[in-house]
Amino acid sequence: MSGLSKAVCYSLPSFSLGFCGPQDKKSRKTLFDFVHGKNVREEKVKKILSKFEAAYSYYKLIAQKNKIEDLFDKRVVEALWTGNNLLKKVGESDLKKMILTDFSRPGLLPKEEAERRAAKVPKGAIAHHSFHVLVLGAVAGRVKLEGELLDLCRIGWGKIVKIRDKKLKIKYKPLILGKKIKLGREVEKEIGWDEKIVTNVKVGDWVSFHWACACEVLDGEKVKDLEFWTQKTVSSVNALSR
Repeated sequence: MSGLSKAVCYSLPSFSLGFCGPQDKKSRKTLFDFVHGKNVREEKVKKILSKFEAAYSYYKLIAQKNKIEDLFDKRVVEALWTGNNLLKKVGESDLKKMILTDFSRPGLLPKEEAERRAAKVPKGAIAHHSFHVLVLGAVAGRVKLEGELLDLCRIGWGKIVKIRDKKLKIKYKPLILGKKIKLGREVEKEIGWDEKIVTNVKVGDWVSFHWACACEVLDGEKVKDLEFWTQKTVSSVNALSR
C-alpha cells in the first residue's frame, strides 16, 4: 500500500463521521474511489488531504524534521499512524511550535487555547496519533475527545477471531482510563470492515483500526511499533499525574 493510500485509509473513519476533512460529497466520492482502486489522480487526493488540518500538519512536521520532501512518503504516513523511528527526530518543542502556528487560526483554536494546550505538552511527547488523541485533543471543534471516545479515536490493533459479512471480530487491549491510563486485558470487539480497502484478511491476522473501522493488516513488526509508540504516549501522560 502506498503512503498516499495509507493516509486515506487511516483518515476515512473519522472523515466519514464528519470529524475531519472537507465534508462535501465530491471530496468523499474522490477519496472512496481512490482507495477502491478506481482511476483517480493523486494530485486531486493530495489536495483534499491537505484540508485535513490535523493530520496534514503532522505530515509536514515529520517530513521536515527528517528532510523528506514528499509529505505522503510511506515512512512519514506510517510514523503518524502506527509509529516508526522518524518520530525520534521530532521533539516536544517542535510539537508546541506546531500547535501555536498551524492550529492557532480562525476555524481551529483561538490563540489563548492554543497557548494553553501547547503548555500542556509533556516531556517525551511524540508526533504520533496517540499524542493527538490523549494530549492535544481535537482542533477543529467537531468532536470533544473524552471518555470512551479516546479509545475509539486512537489507533487500535487486534487479532481477528471471526469474519462475518462486513464485520471483523477481534481481540484487542482497550484503553483503561483512571488516575493513570493503561492498556487493559484483551477483550473481544466487533469492528467495521470494507473488503475493498482491507483485502485478503483471514482469522489470525492482526489489523489496525480507527473509530471501530479496520484500516490495514499489520505484520508482527507493525504491531510491535504501534504498541510501542502508543505506550510511549501513555507513559508521558501518566508522568504528568505523578
